Amino acid sequence: MRTSEHVSAMDVAGSEMALAGAAVGAAKIVVSGAGIDERLLAPLHDLGCQVVSIGRGETPTAQALRDELMDAVAYLHGGEEIVSEEVLKLAGGLRVIAFLGIGYETFIDVAAARRRGIVVTNTPDRTPDAVAEFTVGQIINASRRIPRHLGTVYPHWSGAEELPDELASKKIGIVGLGQIGARIAGILRLGFHCRVSYYNRTRKEGLEMTLGMRFRQLAELAEWSDVLVVMVGGNAETAGLIDRRVLARVRPGSILVNTARASIVDPEALRDALAGGRLAMAVFDGYYQDSSAAKDLLNDFGDRMYVTGHIASHTKQSMERMVRQAVDSVVNLLSGRPDPNVVIR
Repeated sequence: MRTSEHVSAMDVAGSEMALAGAAVGAAKIVVSGAGIDERLLAPLHDLGCQVVSIGRGETPTAQALRDELMDAVAYLHGGEEIVSEEVLKLAGGLRVIAFLGIGYETFIDVAAARRRGIVVTNTPDRTPDAVAEFTVGQIINASRRIPRHLGTVYPHWSGAEELPDELASKKIGIVGLGQIGARIAGILRLGFHCRVSYYNRTRKEGLEMTLGMRFRQLAELAEWSDVLVVMVGGNAETAGLIDRRVLARVRPGSILVNTARASIVDPEALRDALAGGRLAMAVFDGYYQDSSAAKDLLNDFGDRMYVTGHIASHTKQSMERMVRQAVDSVVNLLSGRPDPNVVIR
């Protein structure tokens, strides 16, 4: 699902012509993020640029990011760092930010980038398999409570009521039926014969007929679902979409699986739902960055929360596709050519 703001062809062309005048030569290009194959960066070296990699072991600090971007002309953003106005105001020569992924708004101060004439691109042309298969795996993981049994040689069931249900018996609601959400729905319907309903800003009647699933309004979907899957883009419009109103409707023992952005789920509403038993489990890929309300969630509900470090899209195949797109965007823009993946100019 492409959630970004798109730019007209005329605006893009004007932006890219302006970038053509930027000095390339020995210009500095900063690359962040883990799991990037250095060989895919060869086209950047071919421009004659100095390529500097940061944040391979951990997220760079704001100060480190400011220091590196101060004399950079382009920035391939593949990590978890926040690019704030404070960072950008010191990056006087920065012309391009190529974001790996779709939801750039979560990590980049878009208004600040636009004010400074920095072109932002993303990588929408990818298959949905990496995130979809990870999400289905986490649904199974949470439903069967697999981590609870790791390292044991006997299940130690105290009674029949502790036995898990098969996935086919679950009613699964998907919030957001874009490319990835539709892929998840297809796997669950065709592979596991689950009952699936969905909520989306616009109805997908073709998929409803093809997959045999039903559209429901968000609160109704929460009430209907045994497992509620969050798969919408993270931006200002979706922040807190899963709030008290929604989580108040879930039935006791439900599971929440969020492999989109943590910010889509209100942390205080999440706490109440876990404390009250309405949610039996919560699964997140990527966690809250600066939320005081979320700090104690893992301590208080650690055995009922599965959190991973934003790894759903990190397969060799998916990363290669995204890096190639981002590198192409940088090369295109610094060379004065049009690029199809410009989202902010």
